[in-house]
Amino acid sequence: MADEPASLFPDMDFSDIEDIGNIEGIPSEKKWTYVIDFEKRCLVLEDDGRPRKTKTYKEYVIQTAMRILNTERFQYVIFDEAIGVEKSEWPAWEDIEIKRDAEEALEAHSEIEKAEVLHMERIENKLRMGIRIVGVSATVEVEVKWPNEAG
Repeated sequence: MADEPASLFPDMDFSDIEDIGNIEGIPSEKKWTYVIDFEKRCLVLEDDGRPRKTKTYKEYVIQTAMRILNTERFQYVIFDEAIGVEKSEWPAWEDIEIKRDAEEALEAHSEIEKAEVLHMERIENKLRMGIRIVGVSATVEVEVKWPNEAG
């Protein structure tokens, strides 16, 4: 009798995860995703150790936008070419090209109707953007910064 394969995440209990792949037909206001701390590059956990889920639609849109803006396009085979931005190219690009890349990447998501970079600033090897995102059910503004990524 063969041994059971070891879990890739032995300390995580995923038994309560619903079918998150099937989001068709779910009203926008009820959509959620897991919360990621993008500076530390890790999941945010609840006190009981379970991954934290977004609680509001606005938080969902912000997390979705941050995931898109922190994913290098074409780097991961699990994502198609519409997911992510070309951050590795940004240092050589003009500001207008970076803004267009960010806006187009965000608008490729089905929950984002419009994205507009309100301001952008480069200081040494850092980049900061303020972005207004019009989602299907709410509008949010988010400040995004990338240390050591562009400049």
